[in-house]
Amino acid sequence: MPLVKISLMAILLLLFAPRFSIVCAYDGQAGSPDSGPLRISFQEALEYAYEHSTEMQTARIDVDISNRNLWEITASGLPQIDGSTNYQFNFRIPTQLVPAEFFGGEPGEFVEVQFGTEQNLTAQATVSQLIFDGSYIVGLRAARIYRELTRQILERSELDVKNSVSETYFIVLLTRDNLSLVRENLQNMKVTLNETEEIMKAGFTDPINVDQLRLSVANMENSVRNMERQYEISKNLLKFQIGYDMESEIELTDSLDELFNLMLMEAQTDLTDDFDYENHIEYRIMVSQQTMDYMALRRQQSFYLPSLTASFTYQQMAMRNEFNFSDRAEPWFPSSFLGVTLNIPIFSSGLRSARVQEARLELQKSRLATEQVSESLKLQITEARSRVRNAREQYESERDNLVLAEKILRQTTIMHGEGMATSLELTQASNQLLTTRTNYYNAMFEFINAKNDLDKARGL
Repeated sequence: MPLVKISLMAILLLLFAPRFSIVCAYDGQAGSPDSGPLRISFQEALEYAYEHSTEMQTARIDVDISNRNLWEITASGLPQIDGSTNYQFNFRIPTQLVPAEFFGGEPGEFVEVQFGTEQNLTAQATVSQLIFDGSYIVGLRAARIYRELTRQILERSELDVKNSVSETYFIVLLTRDNLSLVRENLQNMKVTLNETEEIMKAGFTDPINVDQLRLSVANMENSVRNMERQYEISKNLLKFQIGYDMESEIELTDSLDELFNLMLMEAQTDLTDDFDYENHIEYRIMVSQQTMDYMALRRQQSFYLPSLTASFTYQQMAMRNEFNFSDRAEPWFPSSFLGVTLNIPIFSSGLRSARVQEARLELQKSRLATEQVSESLKLQITEARSRVRNAREQYESERDNLVLAEKILRQTTIMHGEGMATSLELTQASNQLLTTRTNYYNAMFEFINAKNDLDKARGL
């Protein structure tokens, strides 16, 4: 899903830009005046996406199509019954020349004779049955494999939806929590500004300290407005991914800390679990595709075999000089016959051979691709686990740094209130906290991405 990835990266850049010039606004308005906003947890968002997302609906339609295709091929080998009716009106009955000697005339002479009637009606029914056709047998097996392939693609679509929705859901949570903290910091900064202004009026501080705080407040207000707009964008992206009405409001009910801590615990198990690439959905899809290519080869080979079909036809004919076919007193003339057709391929000037060789080469390519996928999955799981370990270590480091930055800001605020720190030092401590918090959320988001990639590498 490249378009979704681009959107997520754009939001990430905005989310973790310097000075928190980041993601989306929540305006508090419900999407529907009657029902209010959709309150949805992480698990409910996944379930909603499985049911309503366009990708999942399309995959389910493909499964339905494969079921119809299987029955279509199956039905082609079952008895077929066809009926037909033919009406013919002869404006002029055809004339035939018959030797006159048949009627006592002279040899060498001919008599004009008209055979038939003006009104003719024929009704017939035909029953046909395929007795043997190698391509039918192969086609039936291929249709079953194709049905299984579409089910596997549905499973992979579910994993893709889970990965993208999970990523976006956490982006919204990160943005929401970050926005709340920055608003709180802004409010504290405004309180400090008001106190400093009062101190300046009393003549106990320099006006430059007030100006410095006013500049910090203005910059933080700009950041908050930008974050509010981007917050709305991230929620719209989530609504798009789960298939929810874009005009309606949505509200996330889960806590970022709870979900993230759960993810941290799951990662511990994921790093030690045995990995069987043969159970991975990508590998199973490649095996199914390889089997499909094998069936394509067998189908081309089946064209060397004869085919046998049988049919039975029964018909009734009525011949009249008047249009009175409903008159039961007039006769109908029945006829019936049984036919068997044996089609034996003899010579195709190398056409069948070329098609068999082409199918065999496609099968060889498919086998190579399957081997490549197996090796690729082994590499992906190794890289994903390494990335999770690194991301977790980085998160733990940034978490500790955030604790220190918050402590420094609290102490600097106290010192500023006692006149032991300047407004510049307070602003620097505040900016340091913002930068540290940016790094903290960035590390958290990196771990979320790493965990999602690990789940995808494991086929979960």
